[in-house]
Amino acid sequence: MRKLSSALIASTLALAAALPVHAETKIEVLHHWVSESEVAALNTIREALATKGYGWQDSAVGGMSGGNMQQALRSRLAAGNPPGAMQFIGWEGIDWSKEGVMRDLNDLDKANGWQATIAPQVLPFVKNGDDLIAVPINMHRQNWVWANKAAFDKAGIEQPKTWADLIADGDKLRAAGIIPLAIGDEPWQIQVVFDALVSDIGGPDFYRKALVDLDPEALNSDTMKQVFDTLRQVRGLVDDGFNGRDWAVATGMVIDGQAAMQVMGDWAKGEFLAKGLKPGSDFLCFATPSETPSFQFVIDSFGVFKVSDPEVSKAQVALAEVVMDPKVQHDFNLIKGSIPARTDLGVDDFDDCAKKGFEERATAIENNAMLGGATHGFAAQPQFSAVFSDVAAQFFVNEMSSEDAMQLLVDGIDNAR
Repeated sequence: MRKLSSALIASTLALAAALPVHAETKIEVLHHWVSESEVAALNTIREALATKGYGWQDSAVGGMSGGNMQQALRSRLAAGNPPGAMQFIGWEGIDWSKEGVMRDLNDLDKANGWQATIAPQVLPFVKNGDDLIAVPINMHRQNWVWANKAAFDKAGIEQPKTWADLIADGDKLRAAGIIPLAIGDEPWQIQVVFDALVSDIGGPDFYRKALVDLDPEALNSDTMKQVFDTLRQVRGLVDDGFNGRDWAVATGMVIDGQAAMQVMGDWAKGEFLAKGLKPGSDFLCFATPSETPSFQFVIDSFGVFKVSDPEVSKAQVALAEVVMDPKVQHDFNLIKGSIPARTDLGVDDFDDCAKKGFEERATAIENNAMLGGATHGFAAQPQFSAVFSDVAAQFFVNEMSSEDAMQLLVDGIDNAR
């Protein structure tokens, strides 16, 4: 009897070995989230997708605020091997949809009423004509200042009310042995400051004329000269070691008190929260100073590509549903530092900075001061945004007059038209 049982077991094992093993369908997702808080937030999407029975094949390409990721996608598409899905910012999803390589999400939208939950200002970046081609997971505010409270206390300064105040505080901070402003020399990091100055000094209408409408008179105006003059003063707040510095490294300098401030979107807040720090007691958050405050928004969205594998196609549906799931949007943004893209969700259990941003977004909508962040492609088309980024960076790292910078802007925009 014992021999018979052994034989049966042996034959069963052999049969099992001969049968094909069911492999979990995975969807490859191309994205540029590589910092500690970004990865932690992304895991909320990955885990929710797993509950639907699908795996996540991670393809992270960091650097250049998504620029390196776009280069990787071009190579993939040229080889006829698109990923299943991809993170988009700015006009990226729209441009790829126009190339005919993306799948629309219209059926899912009609079944779930997604468009009704998306802010009108966001829809142009997730729709190509009548087609919904991407789903937004979050809304960041780009024009924040993050400050180390202990550094402010040590230097005896308070939240600056104007850019002149912020710049003047630099002397007190240096006297206290603290770098006033942490930043890297990447053009996009510098453009975050430039965008803020354009709206803070010129107001929302000037921002739209200059960075959206590309009005030559606005680009070559006294107001734009004041923007560059102020940017030159901001350069004086930066340490000499800013070359090659990643944004998250700059955030770390504020976290550890080496630097007092960083002008950066609220993805930086995720780094503070990941270290267990609390707003108000450990760090401060406030909009870049202006008499006419604005909310410069940035969204991350996910779109899916046309694929031949029907199982991957099903996984794409599952991913889109996960991204728009209220609980996922809540959990993701709680970690990421942003607020939900869905306008039907609240932030009652979020941190004080998120609550402040949520309230100020509502005020900005009322005051027509809701502006797309030009740095990340939510203003003019990429070929024009690149001109602002290049000129602002050249001006920041080199000796250049404001007048020369303005002329470079005008010439660069003309050449890009």
